[in-house]
Amino acid sequence: MLNKFKRSTTCLLVSFSLLLGGCANTGSSLLSSTKPDPRLTSGEQSQLFSSSAAQGCGMGALAGAGLGALTGALAGNSKKALVGAAVGGAAGCAAGVATNYYIDNLKKEYATTADRLQAMDKDINKDTADIATTTAAMKAVISDNHATLTKISIQKDKAGFDKASAKKELSQVDANISVMKEKIKNMNEKSAAYKVALQGQATSTPADKDKLKKLNAEYSELSGQITALESEANGLYSQRQAISLG
Repeated sequence: MLNKFKRSTTCLLVSFSLLLGGCANTGSSLLSSTKPDPRLTSGEQSQLFSSSAAQGCGMGALAGAGLGALTGALAGNSKKALVGAAVGGAAGCAAGVATNYYIDNLKKEYATTADRLQAMDKDINKDTADIATTTAAMKAVISDNHATLTKISIQKDKAGFDKASAKKELSQVDANISVMKEKIKNMNEKSAAYKVALQGQATSTPADKDKLKKLNAEYSELSGQITALESEANGLYSQRQAISLG
């Protein structure tokens, strides 16, 4: 009986691990079979802002689930192991999101304020450049999608309208919007990390104070670029929501 319980608990943990791993890695890919515009996902774009706090949440949930299931296992109760995995996973997810990976790494890897400011300078400059690249790709797709939606809006009530073709085009727009929203969400997560990290730096030397002032200006530029891009994406989303083919 004990061996059977151990096997059941092991299977539970493995299954839960695979489930969480899949959730962390696939994102929203299961929601639609239509592939997004390759300009959003191919080459360099496939790497820019492709990871998010959801992955940290997934790892936190996995750890929490393991501990929760282990508690039930030690109690010799398979039901408690299952409940413990679910509750522990939820708690682990919350902990994974709440614990800012970026800020923790800054504290661990850099002992002085000057070193942390230098590291943030490098990171913010890289993300600002990446946002410029992502923005160029997104704007091109947004422009084309606006044209597609305008065409459908004009033609959908006319005789001979190809509804099946229009549905395929709308599905493509939906897939594009999904990718863009995910990337922008990840951008905002990074932006929030920078904001908290900058606010947490206690400067004492004139050099550090000047550096922090410069970084705050760089952060403002980065944040402004994200806001502008999000506004354009929201405009496309609003136009899409206004179209229904019945």
